Amino acid sequence: MKNKWLKKAISLMLCILMALSLCSSAFAASESVTPVIVVSGMGSFPLFCDESGEEEQVFPPSASGIVSVVGKSLLPLLEAFLKGDLTIFADGSFDTIYEDLFEIVSMDESGKSLHAVYTRTFPGNVGNYPDDFQNSEKIDDEVGMIQAISDKIGEENTYFFNYDWRMSPLDHADALNAYIEDVKAEQHCSKVTLVPASMGGTVVNSYLYRYGSDSVKKIVYCMVASKGLNLVGELFGKNIKITADMLLERMFNFEKDNALVQALVALLHTGLELTPNAMEKIDAFVEMFINTLSDRAYTDIFRNSFASMPGMWAFCPDSYYENDKALLFGENASGTLIDKLDDYHYNVENKSEELMKAAEENGCDIYIISAYGFVGFPATDAAWQQSDCLIETANSSFGAVTAPYGKPFGSDYKAVGTVCADESHNHVSTDGIIDASACAFPEQTWFIKNNRHVGLPYGTGAAELLCYLVFTEEKVTVHTNESYPQFVELNLVSGKLSSLTGNTIKNDKLDEHSNIFIRILSLIKYIVSAIKNLFAAA
Repeated sequence: MKNKWLKKAISLMLCILMALSLCSSAFAASESVTPVIVVSGMGSFPLFCDESGEEEQVFPPSASGIVSVVGKSLLPLLEAFLKGDLTIFADGSFDTIYEDLFEIVSMDESGKSLHAVYTRTFPGNVGNYPDDFQNSEKIDDEVGMIQAISDKIGEENTYFFNYDWRMSPLDHADALNAYIEDVKAEQHCSKVTLVPASMGGTVVNSYLYRYGSDSVKKIVYCMVASKGLNLVGELFGKNIKITADMLLERMFNFEKDNALVQALVALLHTGLELTPNAMEKIDAFVEMFINTLSDRAYTDIFRNSFASMPGMWAFCPDSYYENDKALLFGENASGTLIDKLDDYHYNVENKSEELMKAAEENGCDIYIISAYGFVGFPATDAAWQQSDCLIETANSSFGAVTAPYGKPFGSDYKAVGTVCADESHNHVSTDGIIDASACAFPEQTWFIKNNRHVGLPYGTGAAELLCYLVFTEEKVTVHTNESYPQFVELNLVSGKLSSLTGNTIKNDKLDEHSNIFIRILSLIKYIVSAIKNLFAAA
């Protein structure tokens, strides 16, 4: 009898244990998270070399290295001006500039580094690197993205893939594949989420080309360079153009959240406008300087440094590629380097949308964050295209039609190149600047006005949008959540994100703000406010 009751008791206990085990498993499954890998852009961490026996940062060049080169170049520059012959400056300084600043990071004819240059990599989750991520004062760029993501899922589930940006993105695809496999093994999971930033888009799409998307649950592209930069296409083609108007506009526009800088730049602009022919004289001098020195600069510096890097060629858009390649390497260029460039360009860059759509068809969610509202980098005419300060919005959005900077679409504008199948959807921004209907993914592309390149600053609405896309379990579109419509605007002071609704057309061009009386009044108001704040703090 006792044995009978004992058996029943043991059976009951086993049933309870099994039930608890099943509940525990179900709870664990519901609490599981997909690890997130942020894929860096160009130069997130410096390049180093230790050939001298001591680790030395070689790019970006150190301040002391730049000062040294400037010092060596002053005498040739002075002599050139005194004699009215700028070639004296090129003869006396270009070799020094290349050898002291760029030779260390240059590559050979096969696309391999001339020196043992490397950058930091981060095996394991970001929790292993508190000084670089969790305790970092840097809250912008990829570090800010990592902080926002790790706040949601923990640093133990957040990863950072970094690489040497000089190399071909196809080389990094192999490294990213190994990294993903390591993360899957560490996390005991079958899929990861990828968040490529800037140049990271070229790496992720190279990964899709080489390895497909079976291991990827979701990709959130953040202001990526997958389609290149028109800026780079122009620079590689020697189409350099720098004007006083362009430089002033860049300073004014880039500092949208700094009233003092804006007032000072506008006053300077007004002063130059009031001085007869001042702007024209500056432009003529800069043009003469460029025309005289550009060929030597390309031959002595650029050709052997940046043009030798497959990674830099990954930024060259298709419309420029063949012409730029012929210009820098010759009409019938061939060899290992050219093969590397062509492999990436024709199999990845030109097929980016195909690779992304194939991933989507395989069950991978695709989301894109682009940005606009800024004048571009002031070195070519591409600066006047809508951008996030660096990458043109048309490229980072995979095809949006954009109005030129400072010139919104007219009231009679009609959407062109529509990809969206639903005619009831409106993909034109209310400020008359962006037509998203021509994007490769018009329903899954968000635009943040006034967001600087890969900004998404930590603690702002831009970072919240990123996390919304990274962590939403359902497949969403620009119509799913009224808090995150297709077009939003970032307040650079408060960090708040708001819908771009109603008639919000506002011209931020410097010309519209250069009334000298308005600028002086703004400057006085700024100074008074600063004095009040100073006394209040005291």
